[in-house]
Amino acid sequence: MDSPIAYIPMDRRQALVRPREFPDRTQGAALFADISGFTPLTEALVLELGAQRGAEELTRFLNLIYDAVIDEVHRFGGSVIAFAGDAITCWFDGDNGYRATTSALAMQEAMRPFAALTTPGGASISLTMKAAVATGPARRFLVGDPGGRVLDALAGETLVRLAAAEHQAGKGEVIVDAATLAALDRAKIGDRRRDPQHGEEFAVVTALEAPAAPAPWPTLDPASLATADVRPWLLPAVYERLQSGLGNFLAE
Repeated sequence: MDSPIAYIPMDRRQALVRPREFPDRTQGAALFADISGFTPLTEALVLELGAQRGAEELTRFLNLIYDAVIDEVHRFGGSVIAFAGDAITCWFDGDNGYRATTSALAMQEAMRPFAALTTPGGASISLTMKAAVATGPARRFLVGDPGGRVLDALAGETLVRLAAAEHQAGKGEVIVDAATLAALDRAKIGDRRRDPQHGEEFAVVTALEAPAAPAPWPTLDPASLATADVRPWLLPAVYERLQSGLGNFLAE
């Protein structure tokens, strides 16, 4: 993620090049993906390589992993709206859950090479991901100060249901809400679960006999985005490091 535009949601990038406004009320599918295993990986790398080199190696792993899963989000027309710790929240505008679920399953496949990592010192580390999908209406806001920093935010009942679904998901699973399941064509169900607090029902989807077709975004030339449009999306220190070609050293 060495380019500043990598920190801007993909649909927002497209809108900056071909100006359009986002309505604050929208309909689609939200996807939450949480990767676990970074803590033992970090500890092993610091122990083996020291703090500075360990941080550099961790950054390399992070870039490999997040590039792999985010590529699958973009391949099916989704956008990464937010990062929170080791998790990402994504939005598939206008989707009934079909593309988002196909994307989540593809993300799990992309995680397979990282299920058994070997560190430079020979330690074996397993990284896994759990994913949840919920479909319905949402509110989307652009928050912050354009003169300082801005970011996209999603809110609404669909996001509340997404959080409930995520709590029911286990490592390596893709779990969907009832609205999403109803839209899936010949989904293979591994298990059904219920949220004890609100009674919401969810299903663990293990495969789709007829996955959604890819719907990739048009390719954007980073130079097509003006500096004034890009800069508000990053913290000043991050922006300056990326502009100086020091993206690999952000972990410092």
